[in-house]
Amino acid sequence: MMLMMLNSAVRELLNRKSTTWIRQCYSSADLLSTKELTSDMKLAIEKKWHNNLGDYRFDPASSKPKRYVLAMFPYPSGNLHMGHVRVYTISDAMARFYRFNGANVLHPMGWDAFGLPAENAAMQRKIPADRWTRQNIDQMRQQLEKLQFSFDWDREFATCDPKYYRWTQKLFLMLFEDGLAYQKEAQVNWDPVDMTVLADEQVDNNGCSWRSGAKVEKRVLRQWFIKTTQFAKPLYEGLSDPILEDWKDIINLQKHWIGECSGYLFDLKSSNKNETLPIWTENPENLKGAIFVAVKPSNLINTEKKPEGLLESYVENFLTGDRLPIIITENVDYPEGCDSYLGVCSNETDVKIAKRFDCPVNNYNRKNIQKEEIVKLAHESNRGGYPVSSKLRDWLISRQRFWGTPIPIIHCNNCGPVPVPDSELPVALPLESVGMPLSKNDPWRNTTCPKCNSTDAQRETDTMDTFVDSSWYFLRFVDPKNTKDPFDRELSRSLMPVDLYVGGKEHAVLHMYYARFMNYYLYSKGLVPHPEPFKRLLVQGMVMGRSFRLKGSGKYIPASEVQMVDEKKNKAIHVPTGDAVVCLWEKMSKSKLNGVDPLDVLREHGCDTLRLILLADVAPTSHRNWSEATFPGVLNWLRRIWMTMHDLRSAREAIGPETKAAPDTEEFRQQDSKLWDARNYFSAGATFNFKFSHQLSVGISKMQGLTNAIRRSDSTVMAYSPQYERSIAAQIIMLAPMAPHFASELWQHFVALPHRLNKNSDEIQWDRGLFDQNWPVIDEDYALDLTFKVNGYESCILKIPTKDLNQLTHQQSLDIALEQNAVTSYIGRRKIRSSDFVLYPGCEAILSITLEQLSKEDKLELEQLGKLNEKAKSKGKSKSKKPKKQKQIVEL
Repeated sequence: MMLMMLNSAVRELLNRKSTTWIRQCYSSADLLSTKELTSDMKLAIEKKWHNNLGDYRFDPASSKPKRYVLAMFPYPSGNLHMGHVRVYTISDAMARFYRFNGANVLHPMGWDAFGLPAENAAMQRKIPADRWTRQNIDQMRQQLEKLQFSFDWDREFATCDPKYYRWTQKLFLMLFEDGLAYQKEAQVNWDPVDMTVLADEQVDNNGCSWRSGAKVEKRVLRQWFIKTTQFAKPLYEGLSDPILEDWKDIINLQKHWIGECSGYLFDLKSSNKNETLPIWTENPENLKGAIFVAVKPSNLINTEKKPEGLLESYVENFLTGDRLPIIITENVDYPEGCDSYLGVCSNETDVKIAKRFDCPVNNYNRKNIQKEEIVKLAHESNRGGYPVSSKLRDWLISRQRFWGTPIPIIHCNNCGPVPVPDSELPVALPLESVGMPLSKNDPWRNTTCPKCNSTDAQRETDTMDTFVDSSWYFLRFVDPKNTKDPFDRELSRSLMPVDLYVGGKEHAVLHMYYARFMNYYLYSKGLVPHPEPFKRLLVQGMVMGRSFRLKGSGKYIPASEVQMVDEKKNKAIHVPTGDAVVCLWEKMSKSKLNGVDPLDVLREHGCDTLRLILLADVAPTSHRNWSEATFPGVLNWLRRIWMTMHDLRSAREAIGPETKAAPDTEEFRQQDSKLWDARNYFSAGATFNFKFSHQLSVGISKMQGLTNAIRRSDSTVMAYSPQYERSIAAQIIMLAPMAPHFASELWQHFVALPHRLNKNSDEIQWDRGLFDQNWPVIDEDYALDLTFKVNGYESCILKIPTKDLNQLTHQQSLDIALEQNAVTSYIGRRKIRSSDFVLYPGCEAILSITLEQLSKEDKLELEQLGKLNEKAKSKGKSKSKKPKKQKQIVEL
């Protein structure tokens, strides 16, 4: 009867749609008693270990080596997407890896919270933008916490918080005081939908806004600029700084944006409204012989709107004191990207143009002054003179919208533009208003001049471009609670530059350029230790979803209406109509109906599995095609690891009191040795791909290789092999950065095993938790690869003990290479032009040799030798053989 009641209860339990009770049972039961790993078990494990995965906080007092790992902070839209999850999974895996390697890691998180989307959304809902943004931040923080990223939440901030943008305003005022922030009339791009100015880079190739998609209009407005061109040459040359690692094509993108600094930009004072006219010239000495300035009809100085002719206004040549006439014409060779041109008396074409418009053509070349002196004079008189490309422009930061950092300037009818005193910062936004532009908010705008106390003064009503907020946020994370300065100078010296910066390629130009500029500026003030803000970049690819479009109309349709006819040939039909469907992999978006909610995957599989799916198979830098077809690889790997731990415990528990010694057989010793080799080999491979190449997907494949080696062991080896025990420990620790909950559960069972075999070893800290362990270290006598490459060809690999490889120098490796026949036979008569040595401690070393080209005589002799060889081969008895290009592996 009792059995029937029990069976009935079980049936009732299994029929329940909810698995809540099951998960609660799993969380308190011995999970390892079940050999098969289920989704419910993984979810129970994650619930058990939630918020118990180690201390993530950075300790400023620690003597450990620091590592600053930073993922680009998100805009708080309210919902995480797969792109968010991927970038933070990558940064989190690297942060945890560095902690396992003994580093004191700073891994912060904050919010890039100003901007048009929040303002527009708040206006639609008729609520303050601040309230809308805070709601989104709270929601996204909860989602991030579910994924258990190891962020130091004590350092969290949002750029819309007055405690943060107070310091953005302070940095602006520093730029203003140094002449690097200025206001002038400019023809700007106006978005008629979002009602604001856009920088040139925020307009696409079709002349449409990057956000609203509206056709951009041209308007003339008085705008604020930051003189980034003053730092153009240092920013360009800094891209060759050896501190930069893995920047790859980002360097080319930055160089293309900045342009080669082949000339100089001078600001010539105009007689028109006290404005300046920028003039670019390759040679500053041209100012000595300047006779006129030509401008295109579209130039703003042409207030008379002349299609051609001489303007009544002029510009002043600061070098000679002469007044240079201004000619409106299209018929001069304007430099690339410029609408102004400096005419000089030494150029016959310029002289003809000057005479045509009745401009005096005297030989003004009367100042005996060199280029360096001209540039210095320009600097001293605030007339520019800095090297720059002809196409680069200063950074337009004015925005005519409410939800941004107010520009801390007061316009006084007596004093002109006056900076807001530090004691009155921040200039805070009027949060009670809903969508009212600052220009129409009279109570906020009208104020008193801090210089003359006149009440006839108004605040600047433009706000800053959000790129200003993100141009220095990485420095605020260093010292986020500082109330006296933007950040502490000494802390910046110990933490900057950022060791690893993870983010999308879409920010490789603008954000990176502005952040580099701001850091270069602060370096010039002695506030940061290095001009470059980021050492190493890891630019992750996008997560792509499969989209389906009707072939005829191009309309996107949901996957539920699609039937795949031929998966390999990518052929499909629309089920309701039978029409052909075009299948594409595109960036996930709601409009394309190809998005996947990461929280859905989280609820079904758990965050550890989600993270592994995003990291496995595809390198972080490549696009990730999201498909459930890739899930089984990760799911089976986790299942096999779980089965391994279950089998290990069974084998250990089966050891009787009378059989504690390992079997003295050749087969046992061979298996033990193979495990020693496998642990070292796969640990070295995983370490290399985490520490040096950041190919985390390859690192995972190395860990899977270790799992395969472990799974080949029989129960006797599980019970008695010290190397098996070491391999299991290495497996769990290396898994932990990516699947911290699952690894924590495994570690708890591992340290509880009876009959420890390495109990006196320092390698495994049996009495400490998983996150207090050390990353696996390669044994000193294990042989690692020393690879020799000649002209890019891998000619020879030597196996060298780890302890010797780690001490190897460039010269020693070259000496060893020249003792190898496989290397010298390939070099032949050619001379070595250069060699390069790279040591990856505990992983491998590579010596690359580059040879000089052969002389004509040597080439001719080799050709003749080759003909003789071919002739001999045809007779079946070759007299001479060219050395084979064959890789050799040598054990030392």
